[in-house]
Amino acid sequence: MRIALVLGLLWILWTLWRKMSPRPPSPPSTATRASSPEAMSRCAECGVHLPESQALPGRGGVFCCAEHRERFESRQP
Repeated sequence: MRIALVLGLLWILWTLWRKMSPRPPSPPSTATRASSPEAMSRCAECGVHLPESQALPGRGGVFCCAEHRERFESRQP
């Protein structure tokens, strides 16, 4: 019985010590790490800026959506 009490007390002290001891900061995960800046493009129809990876190429420039690309290209000769 005494052994169980001593072991239980040691376990409680050990867990309290682990919770209170300072831990070094963990490195940020890849999901939270900021990625490198990406070049921005301007929609030829509305002028909104968006990342080049999201821009839609078309005749006369890049566009933020297919609707703006179609509208712009329909007005061009």
